[in-house]
Amino acid sequence: MRPGSQPVTPGSERTRNDLRRAGALATAVALGGMWTASALIPSSVFPPAAVADAVIRFTPGDVATFFIESLGHWAMRLLAVGVLAAVVVLGAQVLVWTRMGAGPRPFVAGAVLAGLAALLFLVPPVTGSDVATIVVGAIGGLVYALAARSLLESRTEEGDDVPVDATRRSFLRIGTGGAIALATTGGVVGWLARKLEGPDTNVTLVPPAARAEVPARGDFPDIPGLSREVTPVPDHYVVDINLLQPSVDATGWKLEVFGEVEKPLTLDFAQLQQRFDVVEEFSVLSCISNEVGGDLIGNSAWGGVRLRDVLEAAGVKPGGTELVLRAADGYSDSFPVELGMDESVLLAVSQNGRPLTQEHGFPCRVRIPRLYGMENVKWLESIEVVRSDYAGYWQQRGWKDTAEVRTQSRIDVAGEDSKATLGKETWIAGVAWAGARGVAKVEVSTDDGGTWAEAQLKDPVADNAWRLWAYRWTPIRRGEATIVCRATDGDGDVQTAELAPPHPAGATGWHSVKVKVEA
Repeated sequence: MRPGSQPVTPGSERTRNDLRRAGALATAVALGGMWTASALIPSSVFPPAAVADAVIRFTPGDVATFFIESLGHWAMRLLAVGVLAAVVVLGAQVLVWTRMGAGPRPFVAGAVLAGLAALLFLVPPVTGSDVATIVVGAIGGLVYALAARSLLESRTEEGDDVPVDATRRSFLRIGTGGAIALATTGGVVGWLARKLEGPDTNVTLVPPAARAEVPARGDFPDIPGLSREVTPVPDHYVVDINLLQPSVDATGWKLEVFGEVEKPLTLDFAQLQQRFDVVEEFSVLSCISNEVGGDLIGNSAWGGVRLRDVLEAAGVKPGGTELVLRAADGYSDSFPVELGMDESVLLAVSQNGRPLTQEHGFPCRVRIPRLYGMENVKWLESIEVVRSDYAGYWQQRGWKDTAEVRTQSRIDVAGEDSKATLGKETWIAGVAWAGARGVAKVEVSTDDGGTWAEAQLKDPVADNAWRLWAYRWTPIRRGEATIVCRATDGDGDVQTAELAPPHPAGATGWHSVKVKVEA
């Protein structure tokens, strides 16, 4: 031992810290291994994702709402980061806890972690198979044990003649580099595998009696930056409660209709389309958590069968008043039977003429133009007719039961990059929507609501679609102008100016942007 170096005894704090470092680095490598395994093994789950999903579902409503309102979509991302950090801390500490006698036992620690991961199949609503979950956990435990042993052996091989500080630096350099390399490789492979895996969406669709076509209409200006009338599927917003969306194949998928019905139904993917008339219709779909002026909205052509036809075939009993819809990811929601009988409500199997994507609910989802997206259940598996009110996932967390779409409008274009020239014409343009009520008028103010002018409206592609609007503006004053828009729905109700956050019933208020007017 060199002069100035310090002995490291088996029971010292320094030894425990070395074990924690090795355990943390080994956990990082194991996470990469489990991510890859969960991507490659059918019907498996990534254990930390299962933990995060369980946290989301078991969090009290008031607490969940607080974080959603405070952090928005960052709430789920930060939860995922927090779970991963907690797993790393646990993996670091387990190596210390399982130390026996004078040395660590990495394989004992790995077995403990594998057992904890495997036990996740007991935590609802894990959607993977029990066997696959156990296999992924076992792989993670084995990778952890091998990585921890390798890291500890590299520490031992340094020898006692090397100063402790130099030894620790070498240990951390080797361990960190190896962990990052393995974890990154595993993460990339896992990500690619997830993208390539998913459900097999190459399925046969029964063509609708009439395609949803964009009609020929009068002239409307072509304005760069204005939203498209029909939102491409990759650009349509995606919001759900999952870190990883469930992968549901059409083969083996069944839709069950039961409860207060005369004839319970069980329909597979082909039977759903063959037994009932297939239709295709344009409609807007908006998330209830969309902020004023936000982009959590899209307008698509949805194809499927009318829910009304399915309910009539099942025969709803007189006492049935509510429809409870349940999804493959454990999500549930409900709405009145009366609404389910509206001809606009579809059990959708396609979007813009193609089978639904995994993100949008393949193989089947509900499409309800009148209600926000949280009621439009994805990955639908069952519809139960019940006699009493049912509180769904978000209703249990304080969101409004009847999530009817508010009348809203948004400014997409205001001058050129929010700039305009004094005395020179420029465009102000955007979109407006009001669910099933449609939009009758859009007005624009260039002086922060002081005065209003009616905008030019493009005829909608369908009654339940959004409408594009445009206004030709010639600035008459230099400085900063506040542009505001408001819509009037098909019932004659004007969009309210009262600002309200998305919780609990959808955001309200006028969208406004600033435009700098220069000479």
